[in-house]
Amino acid sequence: MNKLAVLAFALLIFLSTMLWYLANGSLNDYLKSQVILQSEYYSAQQAKLLSADFSNNTGITSFTGFSLSNLDGLTQPQLFIIDKISAQLAVVPTHQLDSPSIQKKTTTIVHVKELSFGNLHAWSEVPKANEAGTTNIEILFKKINTQLAIDYPALYPRISAELYAKMYPERSETLALEDLDTKQRVLEVETNQAIIASNEAKQKKRLLGKAQTRVIITSVIIEKLTLTIIKDDQAITTQMKNVELGRFGDENGLASNQLGGELLKRILAQLMKIEKSNVLKSEANEKNNDNK
Repeated sequence: MNKLAVLAFALLIFLSTMLWYLANGSLNDYLKSQVILQSEYYSAQQAKLLSADFSNNTGITSFTGFSLSNLDGLTQPQLFIIDKISAQLAVVPTHQLDSPSIQKKTTTIVHVKELSFGNLHAWSEVPKANEAGTTNIEILFKKINTQLAIDYPALYPRISAELYAKMYPERSETLALEDLDTKQRVLEVETNQAIIASNEAKQKKRLLGKAQTRVIITSVIIEKLTLTIIKDDQAITTQMKNVELGRFGDENGLASNQLGGELLKRILAQLMKIEKSNVLKSEANEKNNDNK
């Protein structure tokens, strides 16, 4: 399994086991290793991080010098770099959630008040071998989406169904034929409250999975976002400040191992918006020039 793991840093994993590692004096090393592993697992690219430091007094975890390597054959060695990252724990950093499991184990919810990225600089480029014109950012976004669907199929039903169809085409054909059945079907409405409660518990278990540590991040922000688009030996740079990526996780949070992929995916989605905006501007300029 060489698909190691972005940056979408499973802070939950780190923070959830914080007390244990503090007692053993190795928390910072653990945090650093987990950022790298999570980043490499979801991106399948090499990740580097200079340092990680947790302050027990402030509840802030600081990371410095993060980088994620680019796809092979491109002009830039890095897909993106971030000078600093900080995670501020909430006033009440943890609480327990009853897990709908047979063992009746509880799940720990870790609450991060804010995750802040300092200066994030990314490079967009189309690999020469890519005839479809797909950028490195789009390629990585699709890769992460696929991995999340494999790991958490209940949360990504459409992508999971597509993957299943590719793996088992004969079964997919059978299901498709069943959908074409025009016979009227009568849906039974369950009224037994005990059965309804049992079904709801099963659905919750299916969605939450087996993770015993989950995380909620109230706010994620990029203080300065820079995207350099390289095309036809020219570079176009766009900068944005205070880019908000929103909240991660509902009241049940995200599985700690899932968070890394979700963070990276949302960062790349923001970069893709900038790519699209630049393409539209370029097309508009070309149209104006043609009309002159």
